[in-house]
Amino acid sequence: MVDGLDGEAYDALLTAAETYRAAVVVRLAGEAGLRTGEITRVAPRHLRDPGVGSGASLLAVPDDGAEARGKGEEEPSSGDAAVEPIDRETVVPASLASELRRYAESEGLGDAEPFVGVSPRRVQMIVSETAERAAARTDGAVPADVTPRDLRDAFARRHLVDRGVDPHAVREAGGWETLGTLDEFLGPLDGREVAEAFAVAGAAADAEGADTEGDAGGREPSALGGFEALADGEGEKSPLATVPERLVDSGRWTEAWVVRGSVDGGRTEVVGAAGVDREVLVDRGVTREGPWLDAVEDGEPVPTGGEPTADGRPGIAVPASYRGVTHGALCVVAGDGTPVSETERRELVALGRCLGWAVTAGRWRDLLHSDAVTEVEFHVADGGAFLARASAALGCAIDLDSTVGVTDDASRLYLSVAGARPQDVADVVDGADGVTDLRVTETREDGCSASVRVEGGSAVRTLTEHGATVREATAEDGRVRVVADLPGGADVRPVADGLRTEFDDARLASKESAVRASRSESAFREDVADRFTDRQWAALSAAYHGGYFDWPRESTAEEVADAMDVSSPTFHNHLRKAQRALLDGLFEEEHRERR
Repeated sequence: MVDGLDGEAYDALLTAAETYRAAVVVRLAGEAGLRTGEITRVAPRHLRDPGVGSGASLLAVPDDGAEARGKGEEEPSSGDAAVEPIDRETVVPASLASELRRYAESEGLGDAEPFVGVSPRRVQMIVSETAERAAARTDGAVPADVTPRDLRDAFARRHLVDRGVDPHAVREAGGWETLGTLDEFLGPLDGREVAEAFAVAGAAADAEGADTEGDAGGREPSALGGFEALADGEGEKSPLATVPERLVDSGRWTEAWVVRGSVDGGRTEVVGAAGVDREVLVDRGVTREGPWLDAVEDGEPVPTGGEPTADGRPGIAVPASYRGVTHGALCVVAGDGTPVSETERRELVALGRCLGWAVTAGRWRDLLHSDAVTEVEFHVADGGAFLARASAALGCAIDLDSTVGVTDDASRLYLSVAGARPQDVADVVDGADGVTDLRVTETREDGCSASVRVEGGSAVRTLTEHGATVREATAEDGRVRVVADLPGGADVRPVADGLRTEFDDARLASKESAVRASRSESAFREDVADRFTDRQWAALSAAYHGGYFDWPRESTAEEVADAMDVSSPTFHNHLRKAQRALLDGLFEEEHRERR
């Protein structure tokens, strides 16, 4: 028996499941707490709505007597499902419930057909095979002898120890006879821990009573209309205009507006207002000063009570931002003198984030559907730009082939260097702050191809997060040149302001309207298809239709190779070359469009 299976080990085990069915087996034991035999009995009809707002679902677990119906007895109609002998009900997370429904649909399962239509012995073998595979991949970090019982124990430990779920509820969900069975997962509590547990329960009861009485200034949802405006996508209006309108309609806020501008002294403007004329806001000084500036600069909500820009009334300014890109600030003012509650503050902060996302998504959408674009060229010589520093130090030219976001604060840059050796590039990386993990992928007589991890700002990433599509980025003699597309007629100033926030000397070198050449989907497919040999196309097609690219995989490479009547190395050879041809068609097309 495995001595504990922590979260990382469980995730690695699940990742090692190579078929959809194997993943379902592991999750039913590890996340629903089912026994081996129970896994073979649950069917789509056993998934139910729990009637609470947690997002989870209930899974009714049939008792052993239900197996008799699989041996000749008539299946109950949907109207008789309620009388089916049920052992218990367990809770499954929303992700698992969705996965089960998706699996049932993909397999064409009927409402009464079990998700896992195999014997209990086969279930044990599936878990064992998956564990052995995980152990090999993790050098033993995952035990090779994991059993369904170990997964049930992991279910109990996760809910009792990690999440603090009531032991009574865990016992009922897992079908254990007594709480004593769970004692090994419940360590002793000292007096302070016992007191804290009682205090938390008392505080929860007090909070429930307070909620029934209402929260000052928060008795009714005050930001719901703003979220609805974003969800509805009202007409041709910008969300910067519709969100303030719907906030004022709630009755809680007498004024609402969005201010857009830069924090470096650039021009500021009111881009959406409701409950007050823009001219009045300008007269109050909103475009010159006020808490909105702090909200944009610090990325934090700022109260507006007593501020002249809010006419001396209570309110709040929250940043409208997405992935570190702030498009402006959303400001609301209360009309009855009631201060902004903590609940309202949290709602409006969330609304500000959604508004920032909506603005960015709108720019991406416009760019995707528009043949007319605004082509902009920026120059950056800031010492904080790694490409500028590297090209100056090495006296070389660097093309940025691609940028991949690794985390919210880090990117991996894929570079093509002309005029510098790999060792020279490595020396520059070693001396640069926030630049690490150089990986050389190709060495040429006059340069190399490599990638580096860069922490902090990136000109390409900043432009992308402002809704631009970067077509070209090069560095030479300490200056970075970036060419990007924006939707036709887009306001370039906010994008330029955002870039200058990251790089002080960023300069807009040119701006012009252009018509982007389009290429039909059929032409692209024909061009790519011409790159394959017959065997490469056969391997790619067999892998696709055989579920090799699904996750978890429906078929392993060995199974697809066997279906094609070829050896596994031969299949891998043809498949890898076909994938390369496919990606060449995609990225060479992108390269042609950039030029």
